[in-house]
Amino acid sequence: MRNFIALVALLSAVLAPANLRAQKQDSLVVLRDTFARPFPVVWRAIKQIIEEQHCGIESEKQSFDEQTEMYRGNIRSAPCVLASGEDSTYDVLKRYGRVPIIRGGVWISGRIQYNFNVKDLPDKKVQVVLTAELSGFEAYVTHLSHAWNANGILERKLMQRLRDVLAKPKEESGSSSGP
Repeated sequence: MRNFIALVALLSAVLAPANLRAQKQDSLVVLRDTFARPFPVVWRAIKQIIEEQHCGIESEKQSFDEQTEMYRGNIRSAPCVLASGEDSTYDVLKRYGRVPIIRGGVWISGRIQYNFNVKDLPDKKVQVVLTAELSGFEAYVTHLSHAWNANGILERKLMQRLRDVLAKPKEESGSSSGP
C-alpha cells in the first residue's frame, strides 16, 4: 500500500505540470514596414525615435554582406519606464498588455523594451520589423520582474513616428542659413 501511494504521488508530480496551462498572454505583435530610403538613413531615424521616447539603446548590431552588398542589423532599446509607484502602475500596464495574474501582487514599476530588425532588400528598400516586450516588478508576492507581450498600441505609435520621420524631405546636414 505504501508503494502504491508513493507511485501515485510520483505520477501526480510528474504528470500534473503537463496539464497546467500558462496564463493567457497576448500574442506577439510583429509590425513590418518597408521604406524607400537608404539603410543608414533608416538606421539613424530608428535611433532618433528611440531617443525621443527617452529610452537609451541597449544594443545595436550592424553587418554588411560583401557578396550581396546589403546591410542588416538589430537595435534594441533599453527598457523604457512607463510607470512607477504602487498607485498607478497596474492601470498603466494593463492598458498596453495582459498583466500576469498574481493574487495579492503589487506592481511597482512597468517598462517596455523595443526591438527593431532592419534589413536591406534587393530592390533598394529597407525592411523594418518591430516587436516589443513589457515587463514589471511585482514587489509583494514574488519580488521578481515579470515579462510579457505588449498588445501593439505603443509599437504602432512608434512605427507611425518612424514613418513620419522618414517621410520628411532630406535636410541638408552641416549647412547653415544666413542670419
